[in-house]
Formats: sequence, C-alpha cells, structure tokens
Amino acid sequence: MAKIKYQFNPHTLSFDIIRIPFYKRLAKILIHLGFYLAIFFVLGYGFSIFVDTPIEQGLKRTNSEYLLKYELTIKQLNELNIMLAQMESRDNNIYRSIFETDSIPLSIRRGGYGGAEKYASLYGNTNSAMLIKTYKMLDEISWRSYIQSRSFDEVSEMAKNKERMIECVPAIQPISVKNLVRISDFYGYRKDPMNRVRTMHHGIDFAGPIGTPVYSTGDGIVVEADYSFSGYGNQVIVDHGFGYKTRYAHLHKITVKAGDKIERAEMVGTLGSSGKSTGPHLHYEVLVRNSSVNPLNYFNDMTEEDYESMLKNYSSELMD
Repeated sequence: MAKIKYQFNPHTLSFDIIRIPFYKRLAKILIHLGFYLAIFFVLGYGFSIFVDTPIEQGLKRTNSEYLLKYELTIKQLNELNIMLAQMESRDNNIYRSIFETDSIPLSIRRGGYGGAEKYASLYGNTNSAMLIKTYKMLDEISWRSYIQSRSFDEVSEMAKNKERMIECVPAIQPISVKNLVRISDFYGYRKDPMNRVRTMHHGIDFAGPIGTPVYSTGDGIVVEADYSFSGYGNQVIVDHGFGYKTRYAHLHKITVKAGDKIERAEMVGTLGSSGKSTGPHLHYEVLVRNSSVNPLNYFNDMTEEDYESMLKNYSSELMD
C-alpha cells in the first residue's frame, strides 16, 4: 500500500492529502537510480584498478609467458650471431687463406636482406619495434647462413682440387739452376734502366745466354704467345687456374701457341732480349687474380740435381 502524505491547512484547520504528480515521482525515482548507478560505476572502476578480474589475470599470465619466450628467442638469436661471426672469421682467415682465395667482404656477408618496404606491414602495431627488430635479426641470420653455406661449398670444392692446385700453382724457377747466370733485377721499386725513373718492377729478371730454355713453372693453358708492343717483346702468358698466371717476357723464341695445355717444366721458349731490354734476360712475373706478386715467394728450394731430375721426368713422360 502506497504511503499517503498529508499537509496541514491553516485555513480549514485540517490535514489535506498531498497529491504528487506522476512525472515528479518518476523524476525522483530516476534521480535516485542515477545516483546509485554512479556510485556503482565509481566503485567498480576503482575496484578494477586495484583488483584484476579473472580474464585480466589470465591475459597477464599469457603476456608474461610470451615475453619470457621472446626474451629466450632473442638470447638464442644473439648466440647464433656469435657462432656465425666465429665461423665467418675462421672461414676468411683460415679456410680461404689456406687455398689462397679472396675473403668474403663484410658488405656481402651483411647485405642482401631487409629493405624499408619489407617491414612496412608491421608498423602501426602495439609491438611494432619489437616485431621489426626480431624479423630483421632472423633475416640477417638467414642471409649470413646462406652466404656461409655457399662459401663452405666453394672451400669444399677447392679442397677436392687441392692436388690439382698443387700441380698448377707456380712453384719452380723458370730457368734451370745450372743455366742461371744471376738474378739481375728483383721485384719492387727500382730505377728504370731505360729512362732512370723510379718505377715499379713487377717481376724478376734472370740473366743468361740467349737461347737458354725457359720452362713453365706450373700446369696451365697458354693464353698469349706473341709479340707485345708494350715493352715485353716476345712473351708467353700462362693461365694456371685458381687465380694464378705467369708471364715470360723478352724471349728470343716462343715454342708454344695460344690454347696449348702445358705442364710444369715444359719449355715455353728461349731466353732473349726482345722488346724493351738492355741485354739478354728473362722477365718473369707471377700474377694472383691479375695483381703482380713477388715471384720469390713461389720458388721451391731445389738443388741443381733436383731441377734436372724434374726435367728428365717430364721428358720421359712425353716419350711414354
């Protein structure tokens, strides 16, 4: 039963019933309801700040697990980077050095991956920086592993050809020990005998009588056998493979032709004084990847008997 309210009427000296309009009663109810709802929301918000709901607790546990896994992944990637760096160092400084081949520059080992557009789709996410960093590390490791794998394939192939390489690399004097009068000029800077200007001498000059046999210092293919107008006169250039070439210049006579396959100790010509020369001598060069090096580094210590024995062995092989 609704509560009835009365109001004293001083004119009639009696109590009159107060009749409140419906809209006022509804407004009062709504005000009270709004007040209680506001209190509820304030309390609920404050509660949510200090106390996690079961769903929030579950999400936080999941995020913590993912963060731990991410940190472990980054640690493993860093360890892989260290291992790769060690392999690259050994590859450049040991394996490739043994076979006297060029090391792989850092620009190639670190290049070939990434690019601004590749990671564009990752921008705008909550963890964009973390994702991009991880993807870049993965791409770098993948590229470096690919380059290292290719390098090992190359080194493995060179190891298989090591015996052949030993036969091809220049390793003896181009003139018999017994026929050698003297070394008249060494590798390095000198005064040019023609104009007395200090210039680089890219080979070694062997003085001797005209007609002295000149021998190939390693197996290879003759790529040039003709007269050179650049001062070398009659010259022979042999490509030994594996990045090696040798030049035999100022020859009196050439006994091979371009395209001939020759072996170590095979005669390529005779000592002379053709071209830019002040007297009979052989100008001999060793080139590694088209850059001249000191030929003295490619002479084995051989006695006269050893050298003559090598020549006889080569001659007997031809007769067989």
